[in-house]
Amino acid sequence: MKTNNLMKLLFAVSLLLPAEVLAQETSGVEAFKQNRDAWRRQEQETTAEKKEITQKMRDTIPANALRNITEAEQAFCYTVETPAADYKGYLLDGMAVTGFCGILSQAEIELFINEFLRKEESVSNVVAQCIIKPRIMLRFMRGVDYSDVLFSSPCYAFSMFYAGSINTFNISPASATENAIIEAYEKKKIAFVSPALLNQVLPIGVPQNDEQRALVKEKSSQAPVRNWQTEKQQETQPAVQEKKGWNKLKFN
Repeated sequence: MKTNNLMKLLFAVSLLLPAEVLAQETSGVEAFKQNRDAWRRQEQETTAEKKEITQKMRDTIPANALRNITEAEQAFCYTVETPAADYKGYLLDGMAVTGFCGILSQAEIELFINEFLRKEESVSNVVAQCIIKPRIMLRFMRGVDYSDVLFSSPCYAFSMFYAGSINTFNISPASATENAIIEAYEKKKIAFVSPALLNQVLPIGVPQNDEQRALVKEKSSQAPVRNWQTEKQQETQPAVQEKKGWNKLKFN
């Protein structure tokens, strides 16, 4: 129990730090790693307490989708929302990408696995009567394969997107944990542009050098890089219709 509390505290501290050099681990994790003896004891205790992925997850989620998460080589965070009917900007699994919220540390990846894939009590078998509201998308990458996990709030759920399949789980029992994760990641949100436009191999979507920043500035002077609507356009935009597309997903 002490180990889990320590990991959660470490996770919370690391997330609340400002996003500076995105490719580096958070200073909270780095500071913890500097104490090598404590790190080794933590690692041993975590291994001893580690549980298997729950049978429900293994029965529902494709094996390769789970492997992308449990053996992730890199994981990225994006803020997302329901796209308007005339939205022409960047999409991620059908959702409008509104920002980039960082590269997950190994501690953060492990926290997600422990909280939502290994704890049976985090998932409810009750069908939730609510509409999915996208907040955060996590992309777990292993080689060139990837699995996407969408967090929804206040309709507490996470949806797994992999190779055209979608599995959605009611995680209302773990709503406090989900709220803390969403709040912390949304604080790290920064502007996102196309990685392809920036000629990036990794899907970061954030200018990393002067050449990329100059390219974004040049493209922005011609037309919005993300094709996002202006505030004035948003004010006159008709209300988004509900209960269509992935908002119709049934909870497993």
